[in-house]
Amino acid sequence: MPGMATGPNPTTAAALRRESVRRVGGLLRSTLEAPGRLLFPHACRACGGELAGEADPLSVCDACLAELRLTQGPACPRCAAPAVALGAGRLAPCGSCQDARFRFDAAHAAGEYGGLLRTLVLEAKHAAGEATALLLGSIVWSATGGALAGVGADVVCAVPMHWRRRLLRQTNSPELIAEVVADRLAAPFAPRLLRRTRATTPQTELARSLRLPNVRRAFALRRGYRLAGATVLLIDDILTTGATCNEASRALLEAGAGRVVVVVAARSL
Repeated sequence: MPGMATGPNPTTAAALRRESVRRVGGLLRSTLEAPGRLLFPHACRACGGELAGEADPLSVCDACLAELRLTQGPACPRCAAPAVALGAGRLAPCGSCQDARFRFDAAHAAGEYGGLLRTLVLEAKHAAGEATALLLGSIVWSATGGALAGVGADVVCAVPMHWRRRLLRQTNSPELIAEVVADRLAAPFAPRLLRRTRATTPQTELARSLRLPNVRRAFALRRGYRLAGATVLLIDDILTTGATCNEASRALLEAGAGRVVVVVAARSL
């Protein structure tokens, strides 16, 4: 595995794994302490309804599973938007990203930003939604785990939140999603790998043309980390224009990462 860090506070691959184990321990405790989790282990984690028979790996009822709008057909390997198969393994040019210049190598999304998945993503953005964010992590893994297992990720990180917004929200849902994915991959999880260098206007409040300038150079690697050719799995909750993940990927690549693969809960079109 590539060297992960140098500097006054070196963080080696082994140290990253220890950090990941400590955080996953907290994640599992949070999951068990979620309301009703112990009393109703066979309740749907999305709607609270009773699950018939043995709970599935997601612990989501059939009705909620249908409402999640998980990715079913082929998807663009660059931006995770639904794609049209031309046969022989070929896809039609993607209308969502064919003119885009992404710095990340590939993108995977659990599903479309709509229906129940949209509801869960929005709920997970609040402090009381940490259990929902953990559920999203399970959904992401269920939908994309097969592809992610072949990525060969050296480290998993999340798009960071500015400290002022983090103080207001008390949580960062992409970080919790990333925690679950790293645990399932048995890959090192580095929640502090990236930092947001300045506060930015929420992307949802801006026109598409203003989103890239809004986040340009808004991310940087924290001191003590060095990515020597590492493959980084970058997690976010939503991908729309790709501007945020693009700039976070820029920071990772400029810090020495070999490639960046983006994973999101929902792809907004």
